[in-house]
Amino acid sequence: MTVWLIEPRDPVIFRDGRPFNASPGARAKTLAFPLPATTAGATRTRAGMDASGRFDKGRIKELLNKQVRGPLLVELGADGAVSHWLFPAPADALFLKQEPYDAKSAHIVPLTVVESLPEIVTNLPAQLALVAPIQYANQKPHPKAPGFWRWQSYQDWLISPSEQTNVPLTKWGFAGPVHESRTHVSVETASQTAQDGALFQTSGLEFISLLATEDASPPVLSEARVLALVIETDANLEQGLGFLGGERRLASWRPSPESLPGCPETVRAAIVASKHCRLILATPAVFAQGFLPDAARLSRAGVTVTVQAVANGRYQVVSGWDYAYEKDGKRGRPKPTRRLAPAGSVYFLKLEGSAEAVGHFIDAVWLQTISDDEQDRRDGFGLALLGAWDGKPKPLIYRAEMSK
Repeated sequence: MTVWLIEPRDPVIFRDGRPFNASPGARAKTLAFPLPATTAGATRTRAGMDASGRFDKGRIKELLNKQVRGPLLVELGADGAVSHWLFPAPADALFLKQEPYDAKSAHIVPLTVVESLPEIVTNLPAQLALVAPIQYANQKPHPKAPGFWRWQSYQDWLISPSEQTNVPLTKWGFAGPVHESRTHVSVETASQTAQDGALFQTSGLEFISLLATEDASPPVLSEARVLALVIETDANLEQGLGFLGGERRLASWRPSPESLPGCPETVRAAIVASKHCRLILATPAVFAQGFLPDAARLSRAGVTVTVQAVANGRYQVVSGWDYAYEKDGKRGRPKPTRRLAPAGSVYFLKLEGSAEAVGHFIDAVWLQTISDDEQDRRDGFGLALLGAWDGKPKPLIYRAEMSK
């Protein structure tokens, strides 16, 4: 398996599935981050090119068996090497406004499994416990909470989630690639002039953005932030320029000597000792039960898994076009629409097995794909991280006026 850096040169469009054409007033929207199917498709297409630059359709079956893990986001240094790994914010961390409000800092409150109370009624499946803040926090979500965390902050959260105040947002991460909108005009074929009133708009993600110097008035643009996508694959790829996303935007593909981050030893020791853990999705996952993984499929390496609680966000949707389909002379068809458990979803797990087996379980799951279907796993859906959890539900402390 080789790690590859994909560096978009232009704003990239990762379409959200809504119909789009160049009719007046049309808008092509982009997702906030590419789904694994996008980078898996681009990787296999690149691997299937022949000497003349055309895709060899006879290799489709072979290429579908190639593993593509990712995409992950990284920040590049001036030398082009990875300076920061970035992972989607976990759903068990609440970034809240502080009083007085400060746009640059936040109050972080962890979510965890709490003891059930007679007066609490939920629509959760019977086997799942409630996840909530231990104490009541009368604050609103911070509007600038980072969507992606730097690896150092992420490691700290995997080891020991804790309540923190006055946390500088830039220390933890940032929103991700910047959205950029472009307005276009439709052109008359015959005259090659603009068609009256035929304006349309496309929205893309900019992976190279200028940063303003803090505390400068007016703001001064002083440096560039260069982001890239990372995949790990066993496909045989050529280094150089290629295409990515909608409208075939240019991107540079190059191998990297970097390896994906390993499980911190502190996290490993805590999981082995407690035989409980938090599983966090680094990419969206596809489960037959919707948001809930199949515990039997998740059990491996001599460990039996029980899902005890879940913290997740709103589902994502994936579809696409099946280019391999052919019937009655017709090629291609729409893929069925499916709901995904979003990246950042957190699963609180109980692990039954020996200490040695739990260690093997960690190795078998850490930054591996855990979706139910084998092809979804090959495509990169359900890349997993593990964090410490002691397995003990906490008493829920809340203010007296809440019970009135």
